[in-house]
Amino acid sequence: MKPLLIPFLLLALTACGQTRNQSPKLLSSDTVDTTQNPIDSMPDYSPTINNAHPTAKRLMNEDFYWSPIEETAPFGSDDGADTYAGFAEWRATHKTGNPKKFLMEEIESWDYPTFDLYETHFEKLKPYLKQGNLQTRFMTGIDAAIVAIAFGQLYLEGTIDKDFKELTKTAIKRELIPELLNLWPEEYKPVREKELKKMLAVIDQVN
Repeated sequence: MKPLLIPFLLLALTACGQTRNQSPKLLSSDTVDTTQNPIDSMPDYSPTINNAHPTAKRLMNEDFYWSPIEETAPFGSDDGADTYAGFAEWRATHKTGNPKKFLMEEIESWDYPTFDLYETHFEKLKPYLKQGNLQTRFMTGIDAAIVAIAFGQLYLEGTIDKDFKELTKTAIKRELIPELLNLWPEEYKPVREKELKKMLAVIDQVN
């Protein structure tokens, strides 16, 4: 990572999302299911362990998973919270839709430039990161969106689509790359690393 990205990230850490919380910050259509009762299919936009699928209750068994302000938590960042809310609404009418379709629509609506979502080698990610000062922010936001969708599906349904499960593992491993971890405040890095590894372990346990 070139040094010039670090000052930008430090600025982004203090500037992004402060109105929402004070957590550390990093500088073919589906078939629509209309048979459900609208009241029964109302999405839950504020995930809580009490309303979770039993499998999610068992696996997401620490407070940080449910935090609305913990930046690394599935629904705690701005991108994660927004993505979950959108996914919950989308899922109500796309019961069998591929979550990746929603992800790509979300990224497009944000106008975030994409990269190889299955890449975890920093040297291969460098060309993307060098394109501009916001690229690291975009990458982290997209990875947060992936995690929010996966844990959102786990919360709602007790499972994660097989292909999206693998994509989520890749996104978490990407955020664990030392060069990306080093862009977070020194005091927060151990917390983020620990929580990312816990989420990765949960994903591995989902059938």
